[in-house]
Amino acid sequence: MLELAVKERRLELITQRVGFALWQVQEFEGVAATYFVLVTQARKGMGLTEGTTFLEAAQARTLGATFHHIKRAGLLSADLEARFGKLIVERNWLVHDSRRDSRSAVHNDTSMERLVARLDAIAEVSLALLIELGGVAEQFARQNSVSAEYIRKKAAEFLAEWHDS
Repeated sequence: MLELAVKERRLELITQRVGFALWQVQEFEGVAATYFVLVTQARKGMGLTEGTTFLEAAQARTLGATFHHIKRAGLLSADLEARFGKLIVERNWLVHDSRRDSRSAVHNDTSMERLVARLDAIAEVSLALLIELGGVAEQFARQNSVSAEYIRKKAAEFLAEWHDS
């Protein structure tokens, strides 16, 4: 009975970390899609309807497709591009292979620790890239006559809207 309780606890910890890592990747995916639209498709005066259409189309793409569009457009530094590419490899492993590659994690502490460390790294890299790409997007907007105050105001409005829904 104790053995079953230990396995259940390991599985609970693993699934929490899988969920959080996936959540962080998805948050980054949204920022990457927004950045792509902002830099390649947005035009002054295009309006909310057209902008929303572009954004929805970009968000419907996979993270890999978004990466390839951004890469082809030459929008990333070499360092950011390399880290983004590595995250895609890790994201694909997480979604497609992590369970198969990590079956022993439920039964073995060492395997579980290795898996949790990899999952935590995916979440941390996703957040770091999100922050960095968000900063690049903000810099682009400011270079195109969008004030820092306006950016802060809109960000606060979006956060309030998201939290209320």
